[in-house]
Amino acid sequence: MGEGEPIPVTLLAGFLGSGKTTLLNRILTAPHGRRVVVVVNEFGDANIDSDLIVGGDEDLVQLQGGCLCCTVREDLRTSLRGLLERRNRGWFRRLKFDQVVIEASGLASPGPAIQTLLVDAELARGMRPAGIVTLAHARHIEHQLQEHPEAAEQVAYADHILLNHCDGLAEDALSAAQEAIALCNAQAPVQRSEHAAVDVVPLLDLDPLGRPPEHLGQDCDEADCTHSHHSSGVGTITLRCSAPLDGEALRVWLEFLGRRRGHELLRAKGILRLEGKSGLYCLQGIYQWLELSPLQTRAEPQPDAPSVLVLIGRDLDRAELERGWRAIQQGQPA
Repeated sequence: MGEGEPIPVTLLAGFLGSGKTTLLNRILTAPHGRRVVVVVNEFGDANIDSDLIVGGDEDLVQLQGGCLCCTVREDLRTSLRGLLERRNRGWFRRLKFDQVVIEASGLASPGPAIQTLLVDAELARGMRPAGIVTLAHARHIEHQLQEHPEAAEQVAYADHILLNHCDGLAEDALSAAQEAIALCNAQAPVQRSEHAAVDVVPLLDLDPLGRPPEHLGQDCDEADCTHSHHSSGVGTITLRCSAPLDGEALRVWLEFLGRRRGHELLRAKGILRLEGKSGLYCLQGIYQWLELSPLQTRAEPQPDAPSVLVLIGRDLDRAELERGWRAIQQGQPA
């Protein structure tokens, strides 16, 4: 990472007992050559191995290998701003960090945390989202998705899902767990693991809000990708269109979806062709934040490439969404 570039921030989410702290310890001890700041709600509850600890001063604990652990005593915004201020003033001259990992509470939704990074002007200049990694307990995730809305949201927001605690489970049980996850989020890749023993470098380099979602619709067939819905109410709907879209009608419709009561739109990802615009456009939305920007890709975009929009949320009305999608194709108010 070059000097002055925004610091990547990775969020670890997952229901209670999914293995977040185990993965966190692997990140802190892996030979990736990065100086990492770990942000946790309370240091005592994080259960970071005692042999990683070097020393502490109020809300900051130094870890082996030049890593740091920051405890959140007020809110996340205050803690992250404080880290940027100390880093920029050279208070950590010997401990300059180049990656932040936030371990969210087992009952927390990732949406507000990521929105904090996106809408706070000071944080947006100094930090950038680098992906949401959600851990799921292979033995319990089906039940958790049915009984706990928090677990379903953690899966829905994910850019990468680690199906952890796979040891001791038969293939049919693992397949069932993955199918339950796909009903909530049909786009995020699922990686199986035992004791969170994975290569952590790819997890730190997801960068979903900085790169186009070029895989949209490529990893599931038409029937599955069009509409999947879990008993928790969280599901995925994919909309496609071969003709260019009316940009203004699209903007109005998306704003309407974000405000409309009766459903909750958690994620929106798309690659779109717009009327009167050359090239393709990338749509990224999370929680209450939405951005539409020119697609940055090395590959030459196909001039007749279809538009693909993936919506992930709770209690989404497929028929209503399809009506609105058809309307914006005709430049009409949705």
